[in-house]
Amino acid sequence: MSGLGRGFKKLTDVETALNKFLMYVKPVEDIEVLSLADLPGRVLAEDVVSPVDVPSFNRSAMDGYAVLSSDVISASMDNPVRLRLVGRSTTSQPYSGELHSGEAVKIDTGAILPKNADAVVMLEYASESGGFVDIFKNVGKYDNVSLKGEDIKEGEVVAPKGRMVTPHDLMALGSLNLDKFRVYRKVRIGMVAFGSELVDSSPVPEGKVREVNRLFLKNVLSEYPVEVIDYGIVDDDIDLIREVLIRSSKENDLTISFGGTSLGEGDLVREAIEEMGSIIVHGVALQPSKPVLLALIGDKPYIGMPGYPVAVAISTDVFVNPVIKKLAGIHGVYIPRVIRGKLTRRVPSKVGLKHFVRVKIVVRDDIYVEPIYASGAGVTSSLSMADGYLVIEEGKEGFDEGEYVNVILYRRFLEDV
Repeated sequence: MSGLGRGFKKLTDVETALNKFLMYVKPVEDIEVLSLADLPGRVLAEDVVSPVDVPSFNRSAMDGYAVLSSDVISASMDNPVRLRLVGRSTTSQPYSGELHSGEAVKIDTGAILPKNADAVVMLEYASESGGFVDIFKNVGKYDNVSLKGEDIKEGEVVAPKGRMVTPHDLMALGSLNLDKFRVYRKVRIGMVAFGSELVDSSPVPEGKVREVNRLFLKNVLSEYPVEVIDYGIVDDDIDLIREVLIRSSKENDLTISFGGTSLGEGDLVREAIEEMGSIIVHGVALQPSKPVLLALIGDKPYIGMPGYPVAVAISTDVFVNPVIKKLAGIHGVYIPRVIRGKLTRRVPSKVGLKHFVRVKIVVRDDIYVEPIYASGAGVTSSLSMADGYLVIEEGKEGFDEGEYVNVILYRRFLEDV
């Protein structure tokens, strides 16, 4: 694994580095056509416009009796209005005739409102007997009625271009009488780990290190519309490094590697990239994760991350997620899950570095934020012990004990205390 970025003469601030790199990232433009059932997790390539009104007819919003509201304007518990029951309307068999003054039709929720009817009296305010129904409550025009187009109007944009579809979107999209939707194809991502000391197998031989960064990234990327090609582990050999990076850049939209990005003697990635690509940024003001390398191989973006797992986790949040968002054509602002709590200890930080502090959330009489003090980006237990990150911006010297701070959660469920 590479070192932690020692020896960089100049570090680029995080926002500048990301924005500079994103200028070279081009969204995928290839289109696929999918059915409704295959949409969740995919990104719409065009606005979905409703070809119909939803509902396409006036329908009952309640079980009850369809009436003319003018007939029951005086109805009350003490003075019920009696109407002749002329039929029934169900969702499978609507009433086909016209409703006239003095008449009512028993109707189910969702059934088409009979012609001329303009309101529905709920069952609990009516009593049926001998072909008649007594109405004990007045209703206004369109009370308990879902009007045509009330939910969605013909021509309305139901889901915009660039939306990553959720299961919740299916509810509305499924009501449009459509079953073909245009989406962007999945982003192809190649990943590889560099390091002669790395192994995939367990138990780990003495002197070797278990490679876990690829496993981490695969699981993070499962939330996105991507296809991942894993090129495995490659030894610290400049020819092998160059070969796998060239291959990945030809086969994928984005290449991500782990290890070899620092300035040590055995860190060969920068040398390989200089020979065949263009370096955009090398060295960012991010603690941990300073040795991040952002480059182009041909016209394809490449992200080289340090080999230490904590640095990888943070670099993924800061750089990988925004890049994939742009490649996938996802519109909108990413809103992280944030919780606010009271710091149990002072957290120092070096001015000029954006610092991601691993913290644990403890809920007692208040919400408390406990820093996980662990030196080095290779201390993987700090990720497991923590629930999220406290981000300290470049210009701040830290936070004092007792301050209320915002924590970005990477854990959905917090442990009971």
